[in-house]
Amino acid sequence: MIQEITPINEELWDELAKNDVLCSRPWMELSAENARKYLNKNGLYFDNLKQKSVLCLACGGGQQSIAFALLGANVTVVDFSAEQLKRDQIAADHHKLRIEILKSDMRELTALRDQTFDIIYQPYSINYIPSVEEVFDEVFRLLKPGAIYDLMFHNPFVHGTWKDGCWGNEWREDELWQGRGYPIWQPYRDGQPIKTLDPHWNFSDREDKIMKLKSPKEYRHTLSTIINGLIGRGFEILQLQEEMGLDDEAAPGTWEHYKSCAPPWLYLLSRKSR
Repeated sequence: MIQEITPINEELWDELAKNDVLCSRPWMELSAENARKYLNKNGLYFDNLKQKSVLCLACGGGQQSIAFALLGANVTVVDFSAEQLKRDQIAADHHKLRIEILKSDMRELTALRDQTFDIIYQPYSINYIPSVEEVFDEVFRLLKPGAIYDLMFHNPFVHGTWKDGCWGNEWREDELWQGRGYPIWQPYRDGQPIKTLDPHWNFSDREDKIMKLKSPKEYRHTLSTIINGLIGRGFEILQLQEEMGLDDEAAPGTWEHYKSCAPPWLYLLSRKSR
């Protein structure tokens, strides 16, 4: 399956990065103070990060890897997109930071040694592969005992409600609102390919030019698959948080209203317990 999906999504992500999608814009103005605020948004990284070994998994784009490095962590960033990783190097050079960069599929990390990392940080990426098992095996192998796995993934109960591959800042008010709610119309099955009525990402670049590029392939992962997959490998669940809208008066059809009804992303913190 790695051979089937990786070349497709790699090519699509390279194209998105070349065309300045939001998550491919290096954080050139990031300060250590702002990096700490960003990483502490879920209340995890209050301890000193200096000399901590951090793996930013499937995390290219020159953003989170730089935040960790600014706080003194020894950072390795892995991504299958060469264009995404170019942005990590650009940001690292700009901030005069040293990070390790590895081009690889998130399921194939044999270049990295067992029990190397204090933290594995994985932003939204695991939904671009049809099965989580190989990732969880690698994460468990690479973490030190007692180390942390910080995983973001799509809320499986609402994954597939969007019409296209838009992100929150590019939300269109006619996106999904059907007068009374946001319809859920795709099967709740692990590994289910996510379909969209418009198979493109629609976004604006930094010059406000409207871009329309083919969406990477995404897959639903059920909550039981995620939770039980981690517990069964020896992880202790520490915290689960949801991306929720806070504006109860938001107009129906807006991004904030959608989030208040259907939290799109989940953040799961776990610890390797043995």
